[in-house]
Amino acid sequence: MSSTLRDYSVLDKFQFERKPVGVKFVIERPKGIKRIDKELNMCEMLKEAQNNDAFYVGPDDWVCVGVEQMILGMKDAAPVLVSGLLGGDENLYKEANSCRAMYQYLPSLPKGSVQYVAFAPIDQLSSDPDVLVMTANVNQAHTLLCSINYSTGKPFISKATPVVACAWIYIYPVVSGELNYYITGLGTGMNQLNIFPPGLFLISVPFQLIPTMLDNLKEMSYSPVMEPGPGGDDHRKRVNQVLEDMRKRIKE
Repeated sequence: MSSTLRDYSVLDKFQFERKPVGVKFVIERPKGIKRIDKELNMCEMLKEAQNNDAFYVGPDDWVCVGVEQMILGMKDAAPVLVSGLLGGDENLYKEANSCRAMYQYLPSLPKGSVQYVAFAPIDQLSSDPDVLVMTANVNQAHTLLCSINYSTGKPFISKATPVVACAWIYIYPVVSGELNYYITGLGTGMNQLNIFPPGLFLISVPFQLIPTMLDNLKEMSYSPVMEPGPGGDDHRKRVNQVLEDMRKRIKE
């Protein structure tokens, strides 16, 4: 996995309780890191990498009813999944047809393009990841989400479904080139696996936007405590004064 490795030290100022994790999708077996030695769903692997050393997952290590191999482009989806029958019978969807419709929206990697997936905590990255996943509270998330908008003006939008959260956390950012975020507590499977407490932001930044994020965060200020604003009247007075000053500048 020879590649560049950028300086991620600007993220140190956030003092994350849970380490950011880099994820890499590769066709060749990764060197220098161990193979996963336990059964974990793909969404659990984020927490595993936060708490332990880097590891990779091979073609035979996926355990989540074929969903993971489907979104990784390793195997075709099993008929029992894409039929929607499972989601309908489990009362996750009103009927099988609505669950079946969900699968047409799920992102996936090109078929046959990936054989291995490597997970590494940010302090063990050996190259820039395909997607960097950060677990943040709302204050940290505010600055991280704004870090793309800061120089591009692009809105930050969350795309997700209540099941197959892994597709939106790991795959969608890479195939779309867009930042995405998922809020813990909204994913049915993740709740059942008891991975994270509810209300955290899982912010996924794809390789296309990592340089933009890092460069902008060097300029942007961050405070670990989000201070409340001055209130309605004072805020409106300040904004109106700023606008009036700008109007005068334009006339000059």
